[in-house]
Amino acid sequence: MTGIVLASHGGLAEGVRDSLRMLLGDQADLACASLEPSMSPDELRAMITSAAQGLSDPADVLVLVDLWGGTPFNQSSALLADHEGWAVVTGLNLPMAIEACSSREPGSSARGLAA
Repeated sequence: MTGIVLASHGGLAEGVRDSLRMLLGDQADLACASLEPSMSPDELRAMITSAAQGLSDPADVLVLVDLWGGTPFNQSSALLADHEGWAVVTGLNLPMAIEACSSREPGSSARGLAA
């Protein structure tokens, strides 16, 4: 099963996670990373990587990243390019997270979202 990291500024990731729990029940392999616009690219990478370490397979991760303004999140795919088994999708929102969680069912692949 692909693990999912919800990465955002403020409490958006936690809010999306809580909404997913209300709609779909507890979700295995779902982590949050709280990011700040002032973080350097290395700090952004470290926060997202740290969140992924708690997943059952940190090599197979879908990162849903919130974008805002002209922050470094616009380069999130490049920041995480050294993780070959990771897919990065920008524009975190609840419908996208529901689709990602639903895609993790046996026989599905969350990677299809990043294509």
